[in-house]
Amino acid sequence: MHKTAYHLFLAALIFAPLAFGTVETWACTVLQCLICASALLLFISKGRSKLYRAPGIFPLLLVGGAILFQAIPLPAGFVRIVSPETEQIYRNSAGALSAANWMPISVHPGSTVKAFLRFSSYVLFYYIAVQFLSDSTFLKKTLRVVSWFGAFLALFVIFEFFTKIFGYPLPHEKIMFLRESVYGHQAVGPYVNRNHYAGLMEMLFPLALGLFLIHRPVIAKVSLRRKVMDALLYKKLHSHLLYGSAAVLMATSLFVTLSRGGIVSLTISMGSLALFIVFKTGRYKTGLYFGIVIVAVLFFAGTESWKLVIERFENIYNEYGELATGRPVYWSDSISIFRDFPVFGSGSDTFVHIYPKYRTYPGTRILEHAHNEYLEFLVTGGLIVVGLALFALAFILYRSFQTFQRRREGFAIYLFASCLAAVLSILLHSVVDFNMQIGANGLYFFFILSVAVSAAHTRFRKGLPATYLQPCAIRSYPAILVSLLLFAGVLFINFGELKGNYHYSDFRNMNMDGDISSEKRQLFRQAVEKAAQADPMNPEYRFLLAKAYAAAKQNEDALRNFRTTLMLDPLNSRYLQEAGFFLSGRGRKNGSGQLMRLAIAYDHQNPLPYLSYASWLFQENMVEEGLDVLRSAMESEPRIADDCLALMVWFGLSEKQMHEALPSLVLPHLKFADFMVSQGNREKAESSYLEALRYVSSEDRVQKTYFLTVYRFFYSKKEYEKALPVIQQALEFFPEDSGLHRVAGSLYEKLDLAFRAEEEYRKASILKP
Repeated sequence: MHKTAYHLFLAALIFAPLAFGTVETWACTVLQCLICASALLLFISKGRSKLYRAPGIFPLLLVGGAILFQAIPLPAGFVRIVSPETEQIYRNSAGALSAANWMPISVHPGSTVKAFLRFSSYVLFYYIAVQFLSDSTFLKKTLRVVSWFGAFLALFVIFEFFTKIFGYPLPHEKIMFLRESVYGHQAVGPYVNRNHYAGLMEMLFPLALGLFLIHRPVIAKVSLRRKVMDALLYKKLHSHLLYGSAAVLMATSLFVTLSRGGIVSLTISMGSLALFIVFKTGRYKTGLYFGIVIVAVLFFAGTESWKLVIERFENIYNEYGELATGRPVYWSDSISIFRDFPVFGSGSDTFVHIYPKYRTYPGTRILEHAHNEYLEFLVTGGLIVVGLALFALAFILYRSFQTFQRRREGFAIYLFASCLAAVLSILLHSVVDFNMQIGANGLYFFFILSVAVSAAHTRFRKGLPATYLQPCAIRSYPAILVSLLLFAGVLFINFGELKGNYHYSDFRNMNMDGDISSEKRQLFRQAVEKAAQADPMNPEYRFLLAKAYAAAKQNEDALRNFRTTLMLDPLNSRYLQEAGFFLSGRGRKNGSGQLMRLAIAYDHQNPLPYLSYASWLFQENMVEEGLDVLRSAMESEPRIADDCLALMVWFGLSEKQMHEALPSLVLPHLKFADFMVSQGNREKAESSYLEALRYVSSEDRVQKTYFLTVYRFFYSKKEYEKALPVIQQALEFFPEDSGLHRVAGSLYEKLDLAFRAEEEYRKASILKP
């Protein structure tokens, strides 16, 4: 039974990365079941024997308790004290339907419960890992298995990279050539994102490098010929070379991913490892082994990969001299969220739900993570959860370091140093990414911590106690009970989600707002009811039930399900607006308007809530209010000006009203001018085009297309004398653009100004021969 438990433990380590990083519900369910099954078999096999104390287990349990506390319904008065912003969110959304007297701290309790299960499984895995790895035999075997697994995975990634750059006919847009990837070129190995594969290698590479140093040949000071012979006959030479090869493969595969954060983090951690080992052992020749690994990595990566790596670092800034990623904006927005949720946060794993309310980054692309682990944990966990987590990590490393200082065995020294380097690397990378949110990488982080504990405590000499760890005061029965409870939670929540998805899958693409038969509506409602029973934490099913009951005129049931929906997800603009439309149909105009305004406030970068609210206002004959909403929509996202104009046309608004609704931005006026052209009103179009260009100086980023759109309008009418000032204005903003100089030359030529035309053509030729 003990061996079976250990094999399940190894299976979890191998399965997690191969299951596409373990980010989907099915993969999380399998992984957590493997961990629970391994723990149960281990604890049962121990019987009445005592388990070893795992450093930091109590602080880790406190972290899990704090996460669970975020998802428990609490009195509204208490929530108002510890998280006033959360209380206001629930009071304004679900409270608009009926009084919200109880509410959780989390703004999406379903996500927080799943985060609790994930974290609890990590803690349980750490605990059983400490039990297994307290045996030196199991420790060495585990390190061997993990190193070979990492080496084979790295070999595949290197093969994948070189077949891609040399154009071999393989389906590179698929993950591991098998599964479609929505991110295409970003996929590396079994991971959807190259940065997350890099995070895994950052943790495995130091282990392989440590084993490479542990198995190095020990050769006496004799002649060179004798040294060579001794090295060749050394019985551990093959292990030394194999672990060295594994380390080189892992580092090479990380470099070919072109992950900037991974490359920098690995480089820093590798240097720190070398310094730590030299300082601890006093063997300066150890640096030679690091040099050999670096040279091997440089060689195997090849010139093509290094060109791409250099290009990646060169492209870190865009044409405006700013960072080419949106991370600084994400981080600034995250700080704003933290200010409103400082104590308990918005709820673990709720960043994707709370971020739209504070978003300043343009566009509507969904942002699931802050791309900074520390800021995201502050946002979602607050000072309480983050403080407990940092204390637990520091406690584990400090207690392990205390014992490590007494160790003299080379195995313990090199292995513990490798674990510190792995922890340092992933912590550095977490400044610019979110590896801890990836199931496999989170698991391996806790595995590294367990190896660090074992390196410091496990004894390798025969005839001595197996470990320096002390036995627990309690026996294994409470651990069995905890494992069973976690197993039950995994089955109820995760398996329930899968079951709910199965019930609803046949109706996922059905348009219930369309013209369908009453029989299909009945089948739909039955399927959704089963899905809601199986997965009660999913607000989507309650929302669909609410709409189904509303369509059937069962208003009380619809109201109850709308309220439940908003208690499960009070920030969702779609749910808020549909609940608003429902209240409007029941004659509750004030509550309806409140929910629709909240939908805009909580998702102000999304154009759909603006359009829906404006449409409702027009239907209620509140035209001025509707125009104000559309003006705000175009200010938030100028590209939706076409949709706003179409909506105004649909409701029969005049051209004057449409013009008055336009904000002081270029693009909406250009769209209005295009509309005037389509209506045949070229005089109004001309004035609108010229008016649009008056707002250019107030734009944050001026686009060349603004001027070219107006230029084409005048050019199509052969009004070259009017087109020329437009291009001249464009050249004030883009003086180095050779294309604009050529256009200016063409216009001068048509106006018979040959000297000026020649001058512009000459400038264009100098800029771009």
